[in-house]
Amino acid sequence: MTASGPRRGPFVGARPFGEHDGALFFGRDAETAELADMWRHNRLTILHGAAGAGKTSLLRAAVIPLLTRERERVLPVGLARSTRVWLAAALPEHNPYVMALLSSWSGGSSLASFAGLSVGDFLRRLRRDDRYAGPGPTLAAVDQAETFLRLPDPHEHLRESFFDELFGSLSQRPDLRLLLSVRTDQLDELRHVLRRYAVREPRELALPPLTRERAVEAMRLSAESTGDGAAAGKAGELVEEIRTIRDDAGRARPPADEVDPLLLQAAGARLWGDPPDPARFLLAELDTAVDRALRGYCADVLASVAEDYLLPPGRLMSWFRRDVLREYGRLPGPVADVGAAVLNALEERCLISSAKRNGLPMHVPRHPRMLAPLRQLDAAMWPQFPPDPAARLRAAKRAGDEGEPERARKLVREAAQTCPPQALRLRAEIDTLSGNIDYDQGLLAESIEHYRAAARLFEAVGDTTAVGWLMTAVGRAILAQGRPGTAVEQLRAAVGRVPDDLVVQTALGQALWEAGQPDAALAVLSDVLNREADTPEARRSRGEFLADLGDAESALRDMGQLRGGRPAPSTKAARALALASLARPEAAHGSGDVLDEAEEALKEAEESGPVLLRAARVHKLTGDLTRATELADRAMTARRPPLPEHQRRTARKLLRDS
Repeated sequence: MTASGPRRGPFVGARPFGEHDGALFFGRDAETAELADMWRHNRLTILHGAAGAGKTSLLRAAVIPLLTRERERVLPVGLARSTRVWLAAALPEHNPYVMALLSSWSGGSSLASFAGLSVGDFLRRLRRDDRYAGPGPTLAAVDQAETFLRLPDPHEHLRESFFDELFGSLSQRPDLRLLLSVRTDQLDELRHVLRRYAVREPRELALPPLTRERAVEAMRLSAESTGDGAAAGKAGELVEEIRTIRDDAGRARPPADEVDPLLLQAAGARLWGDPPDPARFLLAELDTAVDRALRGYCADVLASVAEDYLLPPGRLMSWFRRDVLREYGRLPGPVADVGAAVLNALEERCLISSAKRNGLPMHVPRHPRMLAPLRQLDAAMWPQFPPDPAARLRAAKRAGDEGEPERARKLVREAAQTCPPQALRLRAEIDTLSGNIDYDQGLLAESIEHYRAAARLFEAVGDTTAVGWLMTAVGRAILAQGRPGTAVEQLRAAVGRVPDDLVVQTALGQALWEAGQPDAALAVLSDVLNREADTPEARRSRGEFLADLGDAESALRDMGQLRGGRPAPSTKAARALALASLARPEAAHGSGDVLDEAEEALKEAEESGPVLLRAARVHKLTGDLTRATELADRAMTARRPPLPEHQRRTARKLLRDS
């Protein structure tokens, strides 16, 4: 350790280069200039390349710093999946894809600054609040676009809404310059999605592997930049060894024409050592040391995936040998052996890639240079990681996102058991995620207990905003228990903690409605909108409540101001009710748009009491008393969410009158 900090080697390892690694990032000058020019001059740009080609590194370490130096308005790199723990109970209508994207674009800003906003709302507010904003464009990137191009899942409607918002923003925001980074094997799927939105032909840039010459030059410059000129001379040998592919007997084939950047970094970092030691690199016998380094890298990936997915190492290795390292011509075994989520994780961590043989899907090592090290590997050689509660928490969050609550519950329990007592904030996040898992599973009492424990911990570290949000989550959970009076008290206390937080104020207004106090609810929501007209969740709620109360004109005015993606099912049903109440042309024919909208809302929220009741009222107004009675009867017994008492009276009246 010196006064300037610990010594740094020329390799970053298997992780992508970040914004602070620009001094080590070489070999991509041409691509940096071309992509920066494309991005700033085109509405939509697509960067694609193989896994491990360096797309994320190019963006973070080269292109964005270049554009920032040239004083372009460029947002932090966006992602459609986040490791942040959202408060599920405090954000009942949130879209996780949108929330993750806005969280990353906001650069770690507080949740209150973007909760409830659509992509278009966020970009408009960002521009509005930038007092230095000039006439130039806003450059925004979404990295790892393949994460939202998976096969349909239980949250498909949320993903479709995310697409609506993201690609709709291109037409809504003429100043937006959007860049999508995606694996080449998912490029056709992305093009298919874009065609659905009639997006003009985007500009595309393919990122190839490094040529031998550029790889050698990049390694030489990187070594020189860290003061290790002596090691720079051996860069060519390392590049040659990464290009050399051997069979099981150690015989070398003709070297590959190109160099895989990820394997070069992964091997180089291990050869350099930790702490970095140029002598270790200079003395290494590369023909054996590189295989050993790559074997260690592969073992780390397999071991971490096994831990994250609660798989016995022997089972994962057995599957891997049979279905990934199989002999030529053998067909793959069933995916169910490990699960699609495990395959996705191994692809994302650049260990395997998808392929087809005789029309059948299969998985192979991502690069032929990995084949020999992988075949030498055994589960007994995998590393034993020390307990890492933060890593367990991230794995639990991902398990929940992948629709595996029991795996998430087990992982978060492991995180809690290994978390040191003094790590108060981490313990608070663990309790928050535990509360989310219980809340999503309908275990309301347990979720309240976890949220309150998290609030106490955040109180201890002085995070008043987090305490206020957790009190809001407790209030919503109490509301879901059918105790609206107690919920209102809890939410009033939350407002007292964070009086300027409009998300918490909006939650109070919604709870007052559930508690049968519509006038008070509308007063709170109107106050929110008077303070900040651009609060979509408050406007949506007020519009829906006004439709229920029969003020159709005001309801349509509120709902008409909502922008962004697809409206929530509750909003669709409320709009249909308002139109039917006014007998607008859209509703005049009984089987026209208004009924279609009501039925579409029912398909998306068939267990929602408010949606069922609104649809019942639409059918009554359009003359179908039989369907109206059926839906009102279902609304009375619905539980996700149930009808508030004052709306139950409305449903009973409809049933009597029918």
